[in-house]
Amino acid sequence: MKTYGYMALFMAILSTILTFVQNPSWMIGGVFSYYLAWNFLYPEFKKNSYNSTTMGEVLKIKANGTFLGGPHQPLYDADITYLNYTKRFKNLPPNFIHDVSPGDKVEIAYNSNKPEDSAVNFQ
Repeated sequence: MKTYGYMALFMAILSTILTFVQNPSWMIGGVFSYYLAWNFLYPEFKKNSYNSTTMGEVLKIKANGTFLGGPHQPLYDADITYLNYTKRFKNLPPNFIHDVSPGDKVEIAYNSNKPEDSAVNFQ
């Protein structure tokens, strides 16, 4: 997801430059691109605050209606239980459904001071 975030950030910066050089209407695309870059990059940089890992059990996986790269690559939401918490992890990559099924164990990275602050450690 980091690659898509950097691509969106590049498009946002380009749109901002074109706003001043060509036409102010480029700012509409720039705002959308900044929003998209934020949604892709913020979870990646937030992972730096996770200092512990544990195993969690996947309860349910479903497509969330967001498509990445075409109609055959939806993003997925998964309900995973770990450390007596049950959390819905959103926007997992398209290959998540092929590698993991309900009942499987996955690695969860979390902040030891605040265990509900976590992410699926899935490559």
